[in-house]
Amino acid sequence: HIKQHNMAEASSLLSLHNLLQAVCGACGSATSIAAFYPLETVRTRLQVDADLSPRSPILLALHIGRSEGARSLYRGLPSLVLALSVTNFVYFYAFHGLRAMCDTNTASTDFICASIAGIVTVLVSNPLWVVNTRLKLQGVSFKAKEKGESKEWRYNSVLGCLFGIAQREGWQALWSGTSSSLMLISNPTLQYSCYEYLKRIQMESIVAISPHIRHLLNGALSKFVATVFTYPLQLIQTQRRSGRFTEKPNPQMNKKSSFLSLVDQGSTIIKRYGMAGLSRGLESKLLQTVLSAALMFFIYEEMANFVFSIAGVER
Repeated sequence: HIKQHNMAEASSLLSLHNLLQAVCGACGSATSIAAFYPLETVRTRLQVDADLSPRSPILLALHIGRSEGARSLYRGLPSLVLALSVTNFVYFYAFHGLRAMCDTNTASTDFICASIAGIVTVLVSNPLWVVNTRLKLQGVSFKAKEKGESKEWRYNSVLGCLFGIAQREGWQALWSGTSSSLMLISNPTLQYSCYEYLKRIQMESIVAISPHIRHLLNGALSKFVATVFTYPLQLIQTQRRSGRFTEKPNPQMNKKSSFLSLVDQGSTIIKRYGMAGLSRGLESKLLQTVLSAALMFFIYEEMANFVFSIAGVER
């Protein structure tokens, strides 16, 4: 009877099972991004500023630390922790809730559930990511002089930035990059589908390793695959959120769909910098995102095992 009760509870979207999964996912992501945040700062700067040097993520982090102060490497950290916590809370809750409603857990059901969870998460959390990008780039002196560079505004808090953008640019600006974000649901979809697949085939059956190391490897490998396949879209998304490329000198641009404007921006990058322009900052992104994902899934799995055992809920 207890097992049947737990299964019935897990099948509901409004369940303690899904809430615990979401809390563990949010805590794991917040901890991991805080640990590797300087690499996240470097990645953003490289994506937005084409003329920035040096290009090596480690050397650039040291350069920024020396020239702008160590605190500059952590600019926007509170807003990112908030954005990532909300994003992963919503994603884990939706993903595991949808999976619980399925009769079987296969690669195809994981893919579908991850895609739906990604759409919900993007619509809820996009304003927080716009705010984070603005705060990270606040006070930065850009070398690249792009047309349409937005005016410099100073924000002192997440809420101040949120309402400031809405007041000066309109509420729609808080959903800048939504079209690329919706396309980028392919990133978490690939990541979580790959992660669940690796868990199912049990890597310890191939080589004798501890579950702790397996969590790290599964997290790192799944994020590596997802990042490599979706990076050009991530680059365009960051540029759109930055506010430096939002003004359109050609009035006809306003009549274009979000998808077409996304294609236009990608084409502009290729014309100016070649195909290599679409991979600008990839090295720092891979370094940061693979390490963060490995740590995130390790914390998530260990914390989930502990929390579920304490709560007496079956995973």
